[in-house]
Amino acid sequence: MVDGAAIARRVGTPENALSFLFAGGVVALTAWSMAGVDWSAVLGYLVEMNPVSFLFALVTFHGLSLVRSLRWRTLLRNVGYELTATGPFGVIVELTRIVYLGWFANCITVARLGDVYRCSLLQRSADVDFSVAVGTVLTERIVDLSILLLVLGVATLVAFRGGLPSLVTTAMLAGTALSVFGIAGVLVLQHSGKRIERLVPSRVRRYFAQLRHGTLNSFDRLPALVGYTAIGWIIEGVTMYAVAMAIGVSLSLASAFVAALVAVLLSTIPVTPGGLGVTEAGIAFVLGWVGLDATAVAAVTVLNRLISYWSVVGIGLLVYGIGLRFPISLSATTARDGSVVGVEVGP
Repeated sequence: MVDGAAIARRVGTPENALSFLFAGGVVALTAWSMAGVDWSAVLGYLVEMNPVSFLFALVTFHGLSLVRSLRWRTLLRNVGYELTATGPFGVIVELTRIVYLGWFANCITVARLGDVYRCSLLQRSADVDFSVAVGTVLTERIVDLSILLLVLGVATLVAFRGGLPSLVTTAMLAGTALSVFGIAGVLVLQHSGKRIERLVPSRVRRYFAQLRHGTLNSFDRLPALVGYTAIGWIIEGVTMYAVAMAIGVSLSLASAFVAALVAVLLSTIPVTPGGLGVTEAGIAFVLGWVGLDATAVAAVTVLNRLISYWSVVGIGLLVYGIGLRFPISLSATTARDGSVVGVEVGP
């Protein structure tokens, strides 16, 4: 189980400190490589940005948490859990709090520990089986990658008309490999899961069976899952476009989608917290390829990451603090036996 104290300990480990140093080095190298950047002009872009467009970008991006919460509720329903709120907030608000805390943990630790953290929080708050919750998250990742590659492919064809930048091609190939690997894993679980279950040690057999259940059965209501996921990736692209609008940089919608989704793909590489460093490099590369000058590239990259990384850290800290005063409070009814369980838990 992963709790708040465990997350705090993880942040202070040498491995996590090295990952932040590595991320800082990548950011510094990216900034140094853009020799034509006028950093005073970048500051000017940020100071003179349109506050309405910036607020639109900020609100749009954080609307993603609501979409993710609705999708997770659907996944949990697929595996037999119906959630209800037992405290002052509604189910979606409580799930959104858990999603934010997972985002926050991903931003300050490597290896996407936040995904494990939110499964742990759900287990503690509603007694949802941890292995089943992990299975729903695995399904999320497979659907995420598959739909992301589809949206990115369409945006790339529109933006570049077949002449793909090398980084985009590499990112798409890596994403495709991960997606194929995930789908292959699901097929193995579906057709050979029972045989594998008999081979695993008896002490972990139950957990494997629950993980298999959580992964395979959460693919029900597939149109809803695809719809929520597509909306999520559209939000990412619109956020990038709104960021460019906020500082008066001319960027096509298709190019904004390519830059945003390549950044998302790179952020899935679990070597730095929240993709820090590699994400900035990816955004800068794509924006430079579409013809923006180095100063505009730097301004868009800085403002986008202010929203997609640093605001998540800030809001995550706020949500964590609220959780100390108002613990997450959910109950779960299982379709298998109709029983209801529920407890309160802080972050």
